[in-house]
Amino acid sequence: MQLPGGLIEGGKRQRQYRFQPVSGSLELALTETAALAASTPEAVTRILALALRELGGQPMSEERAASLCVADRQFLMRELERYLGFSGGWFHADCTACAARFDFHLDYAELPVQEAGAGYPWATVEHQGRTLRFRLPTGRDQEGLTRIPDDRARGWLLQRLACDPAPLDEVDGSLVDSVEAALERVAPAVVVQVQACCPECGANTAVDLDPYRVVRRQSDNLLAQVHRIALHYHWSEAEILGLPHSRRQRYLEMIDHSRGMVS
Repeated sequence: MQLPGGLIEGGKRQRQYRFQPVSGSLELALTETAALAASTPEAVTRILALALRELGGQPMSEERAASLCVADRQFLMRELERYLGFSGGWFHADCTACAARFDFHLDYAELPVQEAGAGYPWATVEHQGRTLRFRLPTGRDQEGLTRIPDDRARGWLLQRLACDPAPLDEVDGSLVDSVEAALERVAPAVVVQVQACCPECGANTAVDLDPYRVVRRQSDNLLAQVHRIALHYHWSEAEILGLPHSRRQRYLEMIDHSRGMVS
């Protein structure tokens, strides 16, 4: 599997990745790690470090996860959600035209992914007679932004993304806009908003998609499954959590069948 962007290491662009095998232990670790993080960017970094077995043939780490560009992190978090068995499903929205609440179905596999553009992960802009180079923001930049007041965030980030040895003399709105446009041209992208058609009036409504839904997963359902299997087979928590996801689901089906809950 391949990232739309990739991690630049030693002058090479690392794009091939592989997730860890899915077990209850991994699922529980992901939810507990997310719960302990101070912010969403920090949670994403920790989750990717746990969930990815390797990137570019090398073991994953929090340092490498934090160095990924934002779009790659969004892509991986959505792919992780699919890998854990949640490939989309039913969503709801409130129509902006008639205010009716409606449901719509969405398959993550059908959402397009934009590959990185030429020059990735850098872009250049002309400003006051100088050619300036900037890089795409990463997870580490996102974590830093959580500690910066909103009124200083854009300027702080621009200074951080500047690749020139000399600091910028000033950060004005036109420069910020130019840099954002230049970086957008080289950045990979995943869909974070879709248009859903209201069945009541036929109007389209823009619906935001959270690429970080894995961060908000709860462990209650997993622990309930452990509880059911432990009651039936008298296995330890560690033994049950060590089962592959598919085998755990098969045991739950057999338990239901033995209790007459399925035909």
